Amino acid sequence: MKTVRPDEFASPYSATSIISIANIDDNQTRQLPRPEMCYADCLLMEQEETSDIYKKLAFDFTLTRTMAMVRAKKNIVSYVRELKPRKDTSRIEVRIVRLWRNYNKESGNTIEMVVVDKEGTRIHASVGEQLIKKFDDKLREGDAIVLQLFKVYDATGEYRTTPHPYKIGFFPTTFVGKADDFPSAVPEKYFADFFDILGGNLDHNCLVDVVSQIVNFGSLENKIIKGKDNMRLLVELRDPNNVKMMCTLWGCYAKQVYDYNRSNMSTMIICVIRLCSVKEWKGAYSISSGLPDDSLALTNNDSSQWSVGTATSIRARFFVLNERLTIRDIINSTLVGTFVTLGTIETIDTERGWQYLSCKYHNKKLMPTTNVDADGRPLFFCNTCDKEHSNVISRFKLIAHVKDDSGEANFLLFDANAQQIVRHSAAELYDENEDEDFLPEAVSDLFGKRVLFEISVDADNIKGKSS
Repeated sequence: MKTVRPDEFASPYSATSIISIANIDDNQTRQLPRPEMCYADCLLMEQEETSDIYKKLAFDFTLTRTMAMVRAKKNIVSYVRELKPRKDTSRIEVRIVRLWRNYNKESGNTIEMVVVDKEGTRIHASVGEQLIKKFDDKLREGDAIVLQLFKVYDATGEYRTTPHPYKIGFFPTTFVGKADDFPSAVPEKYFADFFDILGGNLDHNCLVDVVSQIVNFGSLENKIIKGKDNMRLLVELRDPNNVKMMCTLWGCYAKQVYDYNRSNMSTMIICVIRLCSVKEWKGAYSISSGLPDDSLALTNNDSSQWSVGTATSIRARFFVLNERLTIRDIINSTLVGTFVTLGTIETIDTERGWQYLSCKYHNKKLMPTTNVDADGRPLFFCNTCDKEHSNVISRFKLIAHVKDDSGEANFLLFDANAQQIVRHSAAELYDENEDEDFLPEAVSDLFGKRVLFEISVDADNIKGKSS
């Protein structure tokens, strides 16, 4: 009888399946859509022979239908949340979030992974010692892969990388392929709140993610653990609610963060720590990098949410680094610093003007003179250049009267900041022939708008009780 290997079941059978008649050479196989047709083909045979062959054909057909059903199901992509121990033919598309080698006396050497699907759900996966050679070159941290034909079993023990109730185990027949259409970003489900960590409200057996500002760090120490050198770094973290917590970083992760902090002492550093463990000691809670050989990608990309780098992201400045205060709190504050407040723009001061003329090469305001150039254009004097210019540029200087429920104040917005809310440059709106009291429509459109302001308060502001 003709046999079909399991790896040939890549797509469902057609409506008419090809099977073979027992005791007939493969070259003489006939197309038999269903057992009734098979039986009809055998009517000229002796009764006993016909009966035996029919039974074999019926068995072959049932087996073929069963394999076809399994084959069809293999092409259905499941989500991680749908995995059950009763199913070992599931197909999932995931990205390898973390991958590392592990060793213990019971299972020997293994490859351990945390993978995440398109919904952002994570699950732990393991490759046994006997299968490492088979799968080692197919598994790379960060890759998006297809996994098919694997074992699903209970996630037990005191140490778990995810809260998922199950784990994945590889078979010798497990298929690993490339997932071409996997998204570059998935929903974030595992960020833990500092209040929950410090309050002991989380399952300490599961690893969590945190996002925070590094506000302080200690010295890099070398600790001997199980006879091996291991670097350790203690850092103090602060979350968006100004709650602080200690964190212990280990290994390469510790050195990377330490070196980066030393090189960027004057900057605010925001970090995302993934898969860290919650620790408790004498009633006090902290976190620690949870996996061996952790690594941290440091980037100056401002578009990356909560990225780490010298170019602090706008979101970090407004929601993490700077304290949120009301206008009254800012006015009454005796602290020099940068704060964030939400207020409504009531008016723009036109008596002091909404723009000024500056040198093309500097932001400083130019002084008018009575001189003109060869073309009769007025000349302006620049203190920085120490010479006169006729080619000048208009820049914003908006004095916005802002109110919230606690009070009101005047906020001064220079060119770069003003452009962010006006959506035009001052040069585009300025007309030297317009009345100086005239306010361009793009500027007057700001009246009544609620804006989140980043306010810098210096010593002069405090002394004069103004902003």
